[in-house]
This record gives sequence, structure tokens and C-alpha cells, in this order.
Amino acid sequence: MTALWDSALRTIQEKIAEPNYEMWLRPIECLDVNESNITLRAPNPYVRLWFESNYLPVILGEIHEQTGINFDVSFSEDASPESPDLPKAEVVYPTAPPAAEAIPQSYASQRAEGSDRVTSIGAAERPHLNPKYTFDAFVSGPSNQLARAAAEAAANHYPPKYNPIFICGGVGLGKTHLMHAVATRVLETRPDSHIVYITGEQFMNAYVQAIRSNEMQQFRDKFRNKCDLLLVDDVQFLAGKGGTQDEFFHTFNALHDSHRQIVVTADRKPFEIADIADRLRSRFAWGLMADVDTPELEVRVAILRKKAQSEGITLTDDIAMYIASNVHSNIRELEGALIRLAAFASLSNTPITLEFAEKTLAGSMAKPMGKVTIEGILKAVAQYYNVKTVELKSTKRHKSIAGPRAVAMYLARTHTNMSYPDLGRAFGGKHHTTIMSAVEKIEKKLIADLRIRSEVQSIESTLFR
Repeated sequence: MTALWDSALRTIQEKIAEPNYEMWLRPIECLDVNESNITLRAPNPYVRLWFESNYLPVILGEIHEQTGINFDVSFSEDASPESPDLPKAEVVYPTAPPAAEAIPQSYASQRAEGSDRVTSIGAAERPHLNPKYTFDAFVSGPSNQLARAAAEAAANHYPPKYNPIFICGGVGLGKTHLMHAVATRVLETRPDSHIVYITGEQFMNAYVQAIRSNEMQQFRDKFRNKCDLLLVDDVQFLAGKGGTQDEFFHTFNALHDSHRQIVVTADRKPFEIADIADRLRSRFAWGLMADVDTPELEVRVAILRKKAQSEGITLTDDIAMYIASNVHSNIRELEGALIRLAAFASLSNTPITLEFAEKTLAGSMAKPMGKVTIEGILKAVAQYYNVKTVELKSTKRHKSIAGPRAVAMYLARTHTNMSYPDLGRAFGGKHHTTIMSAVEKIEKKLIADLRIRSEVQSIESTLFR
């Protein structure tokens, strides 16, 4: 049975860079595969964490395509012989789908959040929440103080003080952390509460499944009558889904009218979400909207220190300052740099010093965002895909041009401070909704398509070198 794992691993190997395979995949040992569970062993917690966050969902998807089975994955508690002193890893990483009547689960980790899962919970159930995502573990600063205050208000006030609460911000800035923190606090203070925590995509899937199985009454009862707190991550996914938007609109009204809390997150403000009904935009603006921005240097240092403490990593002030000064984009990349550094140190049995950090992380450190320009992005994308920069601004729809153009739009949105209308003008006078659509398309592909992820990372390495 372990041949299944080996086969999936070979398929993934063809899609990623060899150094990444050697660093994060080859060290993972498959100990056993039975009818429903795969048992793995990682050489240390850092390799395991990176593997789970970036590669495990894709490998399980490959195995599912081969067998039609949704396997659970557990990690052996025993450290490998090469690292007997490392702390033991937690056991069981659940991936099996829920029962047929439950809302289907999906990996929020495929947005790069690791162990997040979407679930519906009630008084007799416990949610699959990340125990590290609490208010106490959330590092606050000017960039996120309002969002934290809004989340705490949602958790502490019943009936709601602000309803809905709309938290918006880029990828990896802590939105999901706050959602988990709200659910955790509510369960601590009001354990009989019925909570639904779900993504926009999963809401759509549940709605479609309810229609197919003629169970709309059960669906509406779950979301409208048996829900005290509704948490919806990535609500921008509802854009362009008219039927799902209608159902969410009526669900929103039912909860709001009965004074039950609604919290939603999105990667942009309501008026920036393309193809969404005006009546939904207006409702998102009824309560409190809070931005989560890129954290300041001092906050980034504090985040690193807290992460290092929780993971048992020795991190001196000069190393924390070096990483925080060079990683600007989001918290996920900040923590990723720390885990990468710890993994390299563990595998090479080398103490973490400033010199070691500079040598290990130099290739992945980004320049300040202000140094990245549209012209630089167009040039880098054109060179990588062997097309002309003028073609990226054209209206050509051939796959060989449209794909690279979408990547360029995503990179421009991610690594510059330009608005969607400004980006539209920079790409040859295109409508801002065209840019939004391209960005969403690439974001979705980055979740499940290792080839696209590798291509984007390669281009980014040339931009930030």
C-alpha cells in the first residue's frame, strides 16, 4: 500500500523545484498505509510544519484521484533516529470528509494557513480550531488594532454591538487567526452557542449540494434557525455566483433581524469586489468594517519573537530584526522564513546565528515593496514565459498570452500599492474588474496547482533579488 504514497510523491516531484523536493518532501517517511489512514514520520517539527502547510493537501489530492479514497494522515510520535532530542509531533492530521449531511470540509490551509478547517458546530460539538489562534496569541499594532477590537466585540457582546463585522485585508495578515479567536472565545464564554464557521466557497458547495439532494429546508434550518454565530471566511468567493448570493442575502437578513452575530472576511473592501450584488455590498457596510494592513516593523519583530517562543526556537534580537526588516508582505511569509531557518539549522545541526540566517535566507528575502514596479513585473513575466511585454498589455486571449498576463496582474496587485483602476490603465486600459478576475484566478490556482505556485515563486525571486 505504501506504493500509493511513493507514486503520488513521484507525481509531485515533477511539478516542483528539486531543492524544494529534497528539503521538504524527501525527508518525510511513509511508515504505513491502511484502508483509511497514512502514517508518516518527519525528521523534525519544522519540516513537518512546512510539509503540512504547503504539500500535504496536494499529495492527498493526488492519492484521491488515484484511489477515490479520502485518507486521514497521522504522524508518528517517535522522532526519527537522526533527531532523538527533538520534541514529539502532534498526532493525527484529519482530512476525511464529514458525514453526508454535514457541510463539506475544505482546507483553509491551502490559502497557506496550515491546519485551519471549516466546520459547523453546535452545543455538543467542538470545532476544529487551531489552538494557537487565540486573542492572547494575536500580536496587535496600528495596522490591525481596529480589526482585533472588532473581533473581540463580536466574541464578547451578545446581542451584537456591531453587526455585521467585515474584516478585510491581504493574504496572510491574520484574518483567519481572528476568526478562530472569535469562535474560541465564544465557546469559552457561551459553550451552548451554535456556531457555523465556513468559507465562501464552502457555503456555495453546501448550497449546490442542498439543491441536488432536495435538502434546502435542512440547509436553511442549519444556517438560519440553528446558528448563533456565522463566521464566513473569504466572502469574495461569492462574486459572480448569483444563486449563492441570493441565498446568502436571505441568510444574512434572517440572522441580522434576529440579532445574531455575523462576521465575514475578504481580501478587499466590499466596493472592490467585482460581480457582487449591490444589496449585499450595502449589508456588508451596515456594521463595522475593519482593515488589516501589513504589520509595522516593531509588530513584525514581536510576531517573530512570539512564534519563536511557541515553537521553542532560539531567536536573538539581531536575527529577529534582520528577518523583520527584510520580510514585508505578510505574516505568513514572516513565520515561513523563521520555520525555514529553524529547519535548515536542525537538519544541518548548526546553531542559529546572524551569519547563518543571512546565508540561509538571503535568496528568499524581498526588497521593499516600493522598489517593485509595473515595468519590472512585466519584464520579469515576459522573460519567464518568453513573450513580449507589449503582448501582456494587449487584448490577445490566446492561452500562451492570457496565462502570463493573469500572473503579471496578480504580481502587480500583490507587490505594488496600485488600485485596481490604476492597474487596469497600466495593463492597456482594461476594466478594473478584469484585473480582479485575473487576481482571483491566480489565487485559486496557487492553492492546488504546484506548477503555477512554482512559476510565481520563480518570478518573484527575480523581482526581489
